[in-house]
Amino acid sequence: MKRISLIVLPFVLYISGLLAYYFDKINGYLFIILIIVGLGISISGFFLYRNEKKLKAAFLGIFYILSLLTIFESRLIDYEKYTYFLVSYNEPFEIVEDSGVNVLAVDVFEAPYITDLGYLIHTIESSTNKKVLDAEVVTNEIRYRSKNVELLSYVRPAEKHFETMKENVIAYLPENSSAINQFLEREDIEGDSAGLAAVLSALIENGDVNNNVPIAVTGAIDSKGNVKEIGSIKAKTLIAEQSGFSHILLPVENAEEAKKVKKDEQLNINIIAVASIDNAVMEIMRLNNE
Repeated sequence: MKRISLIVLPFVLYISGLLAYYFDKINGYLFIILIIVGLGISISGFFLYRNEKKLKAAFLGIFYILSLLTIFESRLIDYEKYTYFLVSYNEPFEIVEDSGVNVLAVDVFEAPYITDLGYLIHTIESSTNKKVLDAEVVTNEIRYRSKNVELLSYVRPAEKHFETMKENVIAYLPENSSAINQFLEREDIEGDSAGLAAVLSALIENGDVNNNVPIAVTGAIDSKGNVKEIGSIKAKTLIAEQSGFSHILLPVENAEEAKKVKKDEQLNINIIAVASIDNAVMEIMRLNNE
């Protein structure tokens, strides 16, 4: 029974530590310590049963496995420093002049070490002259996923969301557009949430859609023209309201969050949720006919 306990205990420590970490019960340092304790148990078992060939091999195998896990999970320590993601105001802009389609963009700041949210907001607003609209606590779940994405990028290139958006927009464009192409070559924009706005702007520029209503637009698209979920919806809804837009066009998957923001912040903006580019075109036509 003692032998079985010694064999199982290192894995129990790892799994329980991982769950406790993932659900914010412990920090990364304690999680790594638990794995190291498991390593110590496997070393002890190796020497304790060094005269029993099978048990010696079993503890040696456990030691190798835990050593790899220690290397794999130790990258979490570097992510411990991040405390908040702060999202600040960015001026909406048109890709195609006079299209009425306005891109909603935000600046995101990763705050290291500092836990005083009030101080962080004051510092960001003072240094950038931009109002902070939302603050997201960096949870261990976010840290763990970020660590895995980073490690996976060493094996295969990480997906570049702006490049993916670029490919999807170009595939959907009715014809070449210098304004759209110029936008897609910009190096100061990240993410894919301008995809819907880019396609709608091109359709309006080409004369396929008529629009005389200023609209705030956000949403990613896929190669089939479906509108996909995006992040920072609270900040983008607030930006649309503060910039004087009466309507915001956004993905269906973000509709509930946007409605909650509208209710909580007592906004007047009209939220229009769309599932595809065709759906978005129909909504623009409806707004222009009202």
